Amino acid sequence: MKTRHSAVVSAVLVMLLLTACSTSPSVPSPSTSPSITPTATTAPVQTPSATPSPTDVPAALDCPPWTDDPDSATPAIGVNRFAGACLGMTFDEATANGTTVVGDEQCPWYSTIVADDDLGYYVAALKQGDGASDTISLFILRWFSDPKTAKDYDLPATPEGITIGSTADEVLSAYPTAHEVRFNDIARGPRTQIVVPTGATTTYNFDITDLRVNEISWGENISEGGPNGDLCAL
Repeated sequence: MKTRHSAVVSAVLVMLLLTACSTSPSVPSPSTSPSITPTATTAPVQTPSATPSPTDVPAALDCPPWTDDPDSATPAIGVNRFAGACLGMTFDEATANGTTVVGDEQCPWYSTIVADDDLGYYVAALKQGDGASDTISLFILRWFSDPKTAKDYDLPATPEGITIGSTADEVLSAYPTAHEVRFNDIARGPRTQIVVPTGATTTYNFDITDLRVNEISWGENISEGGPNGDLCAL
């Protein structure tokens, strides 16, 4: 009996040992064990935006070739141009672009583009120096008749409709950023202008006499008023 009992006990022990072996947790294999090597944080993937296109250039700043058609409309006053002449062009380049610009014999930096002696109406282009490579920096529209009569003629105007004979109130209404400048011209005496910024270095300058526009200058570096003095003293 003792022998049989011992055999049974032995068998039970063997079974327990086998069961314990079969249920013990397995050691994780290297492929499933957690990594301890730090990894770089992955940034969220962003869809690249389209490359920004250059800022659209306003039509007033374009300078396409100009056709001097006698039946065409009067050239407008552009922020940077008059007819085929544009700021930054040499006189030769402006001429090649459709508007004859030739320096005055005694004032090679000054060119009269339009001249009507009967009306007293002139448009001139000025460049920064008297060399052939110097470029246009300024335009001037002058009117030597009564500004009140200008409405009877087809004269150059800004895109907002301001021209010779426009009232000061019309200028201020058309340009909310306009401001008044008063200065003593070294050649012409006291002047009053309404100055309108049109770019980083460009402005429209409207001379005001008896509350009406009687001269217009547009171009670079006249934001404090001007141009000042004789532009072509003969």
